[in-house]
Amino acid sequence: MSLIGKSALTLFGALTLLPASAKVQDEINQVYDFDAKGTIELSNINGDVTITACDCNQVTLRAEISASTQALRDRISVEIDASTSRLSVKTEYQKAQDKGYNQGHSRVDYTLMVPNQVNLDEIELVNGNLTIKGVSGTLDADLVNGNLSSDGSAADIKVDSVNGNVDIELNRFDSTKRIDLESVNGTITLRLPNLDDVNLDASTVNGSLSNDFGVAVKKHKWVGASMAASNGNGAVKVELENVNGAIRVLQR
Repeated sequence: MSLIGKSALTLFGALTLLPASAKVQDEINQVYDFDAKGTIELSNINGDVTITACDCNQVTLRAEISASTQALRDRISVEIDASTSRLSVKTEYQKAQDKGYNQGHSRVDYTLMVPNQVNLDEIELVNGNLTIKGVSGTLDADLVNGNLSSDGSAADIKVDSVNGNVDIELNRFDSTKRIDLESVNGTITLRLPNLDDVNLDASTVNGSLSNDFGVAVKKHKWVGASMAASNGNGAVKVELENVNGAIRVLQR
């Protein structure tokens, strides 16, 4: 398929209307030629996102749309802006015209196969989980209600989470300069190959701190706890903050 140009497109797949207890289901499938270190942006309101690395030079995108009524389905559009170096995917919900439009449920679940070194920038989810498998490029993500897991990072990471667990694993520090993880409600788990050249600063308000590297945990007088360590040249800055939840720094 030829590349989609710079202008955003609203895509609708072949519609399937299921009987009686009735759910409307729709699917979008697209393939794009893509640079090995291109950038992907994605925002979603309701639904999970799974991004898996492949030894390839293209992005394969699947969007699975489901709604309890046709009216709710008609409110949803998937906007895609694509070039060989940047792919932007955004779920849009048309504003409801009356209260009847708010009855029922709808969601869009995304599955992407991407080159393993792509950069994931501005991945924003409201209600849904984010799962990243084998992607070694940068990660910048914001989640409101949902868990995040990533198992192949080797570059800078920034994650803000409100309600949900954050589980990040770094295989190596190839181009990693900074790791910044923040959470309000949920556990932060960071798995590192070592603490060589790592400057670690972690703190919680209500929650425990633990690590596999022998770093001392300091309990504050009234509330909260922290742990800090600086090793080697401290070139990798790791900052972890949690309000109501634990922080665990483990050896992978």
